[in-house]
Amino acid sequence: MSTEVPIDAYRVAVEVLQRVAASEGTAVERLTHAVDAVVHAVRAELGLVVHAREDAWEVRRIGLGPATAGPARAEPLLRVVPRSDPLLAPVRDGQDAVRTMSREVGPPWTGSPRREEIRRVWGVDQLVTVPVRTGPSFVCVMLGRLGEDFTDDDLAVLSMVQPVLVALNRILDPDSMPDPEARIVHLTTREQVVLDLLARGHTAARIAHQAQISPRTVHHHLANIYGKLGVGDRLSAVNRARSMGLIEAESLHV
Repeated sequence: MSTEVPIDAYRVAVEVLQRVAASEGTAVERLTHAVDAVVHAVRAELGLVVHAREDAWEVRRIGLGPATAGPARAEPLLRVVPRSDPLLAPVRDGQDAVRTMSREVGPPWTGSPRREEIRRVWGVDQLVTVPVRTGPSFVCVMLGRLGEDFTDDDLAVLSMVQPVLVALNRILDPDSMPDPEARIVHLTTREQVVLDLLARGHTAARIAHQAQISPRTVHHHLANIYGKLGVGDRLSAVNRARSMGLIEAESLHV
């Protein structure tokens, strides 16, 4: 990164701070102004806030910028992701670094089913996270745009405005936030194992043997998997999981 980047990042960060300082209203409204300012600063098209609850991660669109990404919904959209999500799992585990999906996943992101899923749902295919609270009950601002990944300059700006978002979050009552537009649930480690074996064409008995659990437990896990994926049978579960990037194409044998 050149020596000019931190200077430019500082200038943009000051502009964001000035915009937030001039805003009035509730903590939610001020956070909205902050996210909106950041969205414009890094030329993003979408601002989201992700709250980790005990049973799911709640996703809310926030900011006053372009609202064309993702349709408005009467009920929260249910998404399923692996517990090893490359952007949010590090935040859950206590890491507060600003990250982009493209950099974390690498070249495979270009043809990733999950990239297509995100584009279909939210209208963007590049994501960056700015953690504002880490740990199991994390809070994270996520920005998205279509096309090119976020640059080093963008990440420098986001790192400099991160303390502002952290401070706003400290006075934010999560219960005062609007209803979430999406809820992200996770497959447990055991459910992921069962799903992988299912995708390889194994019967429940064979899955039980491979996973060293009882057939009854296998059926319990399958019921949970079907419920989370919103399907009712093996083939639909595998196809749905594949489209969401939960299993690899080479695992498919059904």
